[in-house]
Amino acid sequence: MSYNETLEKELRKYTADYITREASHMSLITITRCELSSDGKRALLSISILPERAEPIAMDFLKRHQDDIRKHIQNKSRIQRVPWLRFTLDKGEKNRQLVDILLQEDQE
Repeated sequence: MSYNETLEKELRKYTADYITREASHMSLITITRCELSSDGKRALLSISILPERAEPIAMDFLKRHQDDIRKHIQNKSRIQRVPWLRFTLDKGEKNRQLVDILLQEDQE
């Protein structure tokens, strides 16, 4: 496993830990992917949120807590330089879920 892959895994782990402890339990926020910039200074975390109607609230939570999540990662991990975090909805995961629903409906 490369250094970037290890770093991405650590970022997903500690971000998920923070979300589990601090977010309301009205939605399920899942980190589906983490992409590190080539210089390692920024990380884009793709997430899925259920139920779908909770997406705006969950995204607002993540944006408001970006600095706190970063501090949590600095305190809990061995990462020397924690990259700046950005969050985006994982459209691919949303599309996959829609395909699953359509396939289930077709089978009924």
